[in-house]
Amino acid sequence: MMVKKTGDLPALTAAIKRYRKSGRTGTLRALLSVEQFLENMNQYFIVDVRSPLEYAEASIPGAVNIPLFDDQERAVVGTTYKQEGTDQAKMVGLSLVSPRLPKMVEKIISAAAGREIVLYCWRGGMRSRSIFTLLEALGYPVLQLVGGYKAFRRRVNKFLNDATVNVPVIVLNGLTGVGKTLVIKELQQMNAPALDLEAMANHRGSAFGSVGLGKPRSQKDFEALLFLEIHKCKDAPFLIVEGEGKCIGSVVIPEFFYQAMLDGQHILLETGLETRVERIVDEYRNVSVENTEDLATAVLALQKRLGKNKCEELAEQVRQGEFHYAATCLCTEYYDSYYKDSRRRHGDYLAVINVDDVSHGAKEVVAVINSYFQGRKEHHGTV
Repeated sequence: MMVKKTGDLPALTAAIKRYRKSGRTGTLRALLSVEQFLENMNQYFIVDVRSPLEYAEASIPGAVNIPLFDDQERAVVGTTYKQEGTDQAKMVGLSLVSPRLPKMVEKIISAAAGREIVLYCWRGGMRSRSIFTLLEALGYPVLQLVGGYKAFRRRVNKFLNDATVNVPVIVLNGLTGVGKTLVIKELQQMNAPALDLEAMANHRGSAFGSVGLGKPRSQKDFEALLFLEIHKCKDAPFLIVEGEGKCIGSVVIPEFFYQAMLDGQHILLETGLETRVERIVDEYRNVSVENTEDLATAVLALQKRLGKNKCEELAEQVRQGEFHYAATCLCTEYYDSYYKDSRRRHGDYLAVINVDDVSHGAKEVVAVINSYFQGRKEHHGTV
């Protein structure tokens, strides 16, 4: 192997020494099935060696992209394969990747920080196998995912096609700003089986949902996260989610799960208007400086419901930093009336819980759920 950047070798040598000191060498397995991977994925350092474009389209959640080829190089190798065959494509690929292999290996083992490494490419072929072989030869505990991303996605599709939720779904409802997401996160800290759908979508589920959050998740990545979270809670007696529409930003909740939410037991969370406004302002405080114009643009998009003049007034308030005033108006003149059009009758709720104190409210949610299921045949335990 030709190494043009000899300066990469000291870093690689140092990384090898650090990894060997971790005590994780010596146990070499080879291939890892998707089911084996799912049972222990939290312990792995997962590396996606596909091109950046492939990774951006969809990936295994938690995977780090350390590509063997960049997008242009992948296209060159692909064209060579079609025009000149497998052997020539391998030679072209080798010539492209050889100079940077030491740097790539150093990056993988340094980032792994002692964890067992799992490599995957599109379908468990030569891209992941080549790095696997090199790491294995150096003595690292490394695994190659059988079938690659394609096999993982096949497992997600099976989950979507089976279309069943085997436990009751508890849905937290409430007006905008009441703190539904805060309660979900508190429940997760309590190890309750709570799913944060908005975090999976990387969208807050409102007109301002993507401001300051970066790129929303793709549909495939959202589905993969939902699958993994439900798989992680497979032994739980119920699931807790925040009430959402069919869509969260650009992603769509799978029909079977959305129906399970509609058919589930609902809890209403309540707090005063001032607390709601403060929580909304806190949510956007950190993003408001860089994204003020994005917030103003989102306000202007509400003209159909609020009218042009009101939207222009609120957009100007946002630009001037008057977030408290804008949030109050949006709650009272937009969100509250919109929510009341679709909310359930008060008697349809399992309980109404005050969440002035989020931590106390989360504990009440768990207590109400456990009390409801106590003694029911389908109940297999409490949180």
